[in-house]
Amino acid sequence: MFIAPFLMPFLGSGKKLRKTSGIALIVYFVYLLLGIISLLFLIPSITEVNSTLSIYILSRRANFGSFIQRIDALFILIWIMSIFNYLAITTHFSLVSFKKIANIKYESGMAFCFAGIIYVISLIPKSTSDLHLFNGTIYKYVSIIFVFFITNFILLWAYIKKKKAIKKGES
Repeated sequence: MFIAPFLMPFLGSGKKLRKTSGIALIVYFVYLLLGIISLLFLIPSITEVNSTLSIYILSRRANFGSFIQRIDALFILIWIMSIFNYLAITTHFSLVSFKKIANIKYESGMAFCFAGIIYVISLIPKSTSDLHLFNGTIYKYVSIIFVFFITNFILLWAYIKKKKAIKKGES
């Protein structure tokens, strides 16, 4: 829910806000229900504890009669839907922010550029060990630099740009 304050300018008020809130509540309820059901089905099949991807490993051991042999497909479906929703939301806010920073009128061309960048970045890691290495070493320091230095630079640049616009308006 850290995105909620940023959503208000996009939602407006009245009917549109009620409709969007209702749809979001239904989608959230479906995700929650699917997650709880899939976890509850796994409880009787726990035989060993593994620290890496334990829910996925446990889901491969589950048997529910002859009609449901493995429930890991449900986990994968929930994970994929969650990842796509997160990616769509963050990409949209990135596009809106970049559009305002760069003073671009139409964002359709930028959307294709952002999608291409995301696709190329997704092709970089060759295995999950590469992802663990990236997360443990590189991402930690890059995110600190981005959060503390680049965002402050962008805010300072926007402040200077606004002051120049005010001075030009007064002259």
